[in-house]
Amino acid sequence: MSSDAASSLQRRSIGVVLFAAAAALPAIASNYIVDVGLTILTYSILGLGLNIVVGYAGLLDLGYAAFFAIGAYTTALMETLLHFSFWETLPFSLVFAGASGIVIGYPTLRLRSDYLAIVTLGFGEIVRIIATNLDITGGPNGIYGIASPNFFGYEIASPRAVYELGIVFVACVLVFAIRLGQSRLGRAWTSIREDESAAEAVGVPTLRTKLLAYVMGALIGGLGGSLFAARFGTIDPTGFTYLQSVTILIIVVLGGRGSIPGVLVGAVIVAGLPEMLRFLSLWRIFGFAIGLVILMLLRPQGLWPAALRRVAPPRKAALGEASAAPAPREIAAGETLLDVRDMTKRFGGVLAVGGVSFTVKSGEILSVIGPNGAGKTTVFNCLTGVIRLTSGQVLWRGAPLAGGAPHRIVHRGIARTFQGIRLFGNMTAFENVLVGMDHRFKAPIIAELAALPFARAEAADHAEDGLVWLDFVGLRARAGERAADLPYGDQRRLEIARALASRPHLLLLDEPAAGMNPTEKQALMELIRRIRDHGVTVLLIEHDMMLVMGVSDRIIVMDHGVIIAQGQPAEIQADPRVIDAYLGTAEKDETADDGKAGEASLWDS
Repeated sequence: MSSDAASSLQRRSIGVVLFAAAAALPAIASNYIVDVGLTILTYSILGLGLNIVVGYAGLLDLGYAAFFAIGAYTTALMETLLHFSFWETLPFSLVFAGASGIVIGYPTLRLRSDYLAIVTLGFGEIVRIIATNLDITGGPNGIYGIASPNFFGYEIASPRAVYELGIVFVACVLVFAIRLGQSRLGRAWTSIREDESAAEAVGVPTLRTKLLAYVMGALIGGLGGSLFAARFGTIDPTGFTYLQSVTILIIVVLGGRGSIPGVLVGAVIVAGLPEMLRFLSLWRIFGFAIGLVILMLLRPQGLWPAALRRVAPPRKAALGEASAAPAPREIAAGETLLDVRDMTKRFGGVLAVGGVSFTVKSGEILSVIGPNGAGKTTVFNCLTGVIRLTSGQVLWRGAPLAGGAPHRIVHRGIARTFQGIRLFGNMTAFENVLVGMDHRFKAPIIAELAALPFARAEAADHAEDGLVWLDFVGLRARAGERAADLPYGDQRRLEIARALASRPHLLLLDEPAAGMNPTEKQALMELIRRIRDHGVTVLLIEHDMMLVMGVSDRIIVMDHGVIIAQGQPAEIQADPRVIDAYLGTAEKDETADDGKAGEASLWDS
């Protein structure tokens, strides 16, 4: 057994023992301890919900108590006004809390960082103020007379009985949160947390994925609210203040963002430690605050930081067996894949790209070269939807392409790498490749969470395919390693494998040889040829002229945002405009015997 597997088994064993001890608490503890334990369970549920938003997806939410309130008021109102049972109100609590997640999430999740935090804070306060001012919610006095849950004639009214119900709820939420974290949705959230722009550029629909984080977190918040209403039989707006949201956030941060065990530990400390400090009387909150500060200084990543999630590669990888090479795609050689017409991009008064036009034919390797600042990467960014054209038109197989979101362009068959490596460093090489094929998964997320056979079969097929692409670039043996720990050259190849995993028709490589040594560059040339032979057309930006001349079928030369030459490598080598753009002069090197030394040094570099 590997050390990772042994460590994982050990953590699970500890978790099972602790959960069993918590379940047995009512049999051995006083009513006071049970009541404190029930508070811990409630905060555990809320912490697990917020952990999806803050820990998994990396979104700052300061108004999470709003979902808590919506769940509680839904149960209270439906029991007191419509005489529903507690169990009948639960689906409505989940639906209304989830719907509120959509209402707040869809218009605001385009915001980031502090702006998103301010908006969510406002949402939480709006919900509390509405509850305070509406007659139907009882105004500031709240709602009384909420009936206790009844389970087949057994009334769940005593603290011990409600505690047992809380244990069941926590168990359900734990399973749900763990399954989410292990799903492709969990990988997508992690990629967004690591680098949102890169996640969008490799095919993850970031807005929809972030919205799902809000909805999933809201569902759990609504469930916690229903339990809260059932526990006390009465609710009022003072239980759902901004302070409540901050307390839940402290639980997540203190325990370790993204860490499920950490959330549970955080809930125990936040809900239990103040009770243990009651002997300090009025000083207990001060002592608690000092303790929190010390803990965060000593453990800035949390008391139980999230461990690196290692998605196990298919069994072949574990056995060291080679995977079958990807089947080449049949292509219609000479078909026009990409038609760029008069592409123009201005940044304020700066003309970055000025009226560029070219075509990319199926089955070719087309290189774009030029001095720094020539506009090459801007062209790539316009093609992939990262930035919008100022004017011009881009056609993909005859249909307009420009203006689409980056993830939609990936879905249409165009993938890219970046000038500066943008891997998801805290994910394994294997997980990076799986994120690259995110849009190829067709099974609904519910089917994956429920582990239905067809969803498991699809996941297994894609896992095998991911290993194939790692094999293709020579990284199969490093599938389980953290991407940030790979050598530079391997990181470059992993980025290519991630792009190829989307099964593109056109691959855009932005300076893939940057930082590589001569041996790695030679291997890269061979890899680019194999990519083309596999049926993927390649559009390449590169400064290394030896590589460009060695792999290109055609070359486009840019300077100051315009195309100054295009043609086959031999034609480009002899073009005086190209030599002038690179060397600053078209004059011959007078010190060379044959007058060609200056040109030779350019193309052989």
